[in-house]
Amino acid sequence: MEPPRVEPAPTPASPFNPQARPTAGGCPKPLIFGCLGLLVLVGLGFLGFFFYVGTHVGPILQLSLRQSETAISQELSPEVTQEDRQRLHQAFEAAWQRAGHATRAQDIAESTQQLNFKMLHLISKGQDHKLTRADVQDLTNILEGFARTGTAPDTR
Repeated sequence: MEPPRVEPAPTPASPFNPQARPTAGGCPKPLIFGCLGLLVLVGLGFLGFFFYVGTHVGPILQLSLRQSETAISQELSPEVTQEDRQRLHQAFEAAWQRAGHATRAQDIAESTQQLNFKMLHLISKGQDHKLTRADVQDLTNILEGFARTGTAPDTR
């Protein structure tokens, strides 16, 4: 009896064989569609973020004022009197109330720029050394002016 005849297995395609390469070049379509879909989702996310910020300016500014008050109150020097501390807290509270009435980014963008620069300057100054009484009085005047008129006075 003859042994069963076995066909030889085809040789595997070599990665170095130019005949085994696909004829179409470029990225596969699912990869292209996936990347484009991801790009569209990221773009929509950015649009949603900017829309949210534009429509919730007041609460965002209020949050910023609360965080600034906390940071500044921790950096006050001992020379700042209790009356100055109380006046500063009241000025922050009045500015917080005023910020709650802001409805559009255009309403407060320019008016709070001076206020934000002054607070950032004081917070960064507080990292090096404690804030002086003059710094606190200057900031209090700016906050009170913002609370009164909705614009920060120019103190340059």
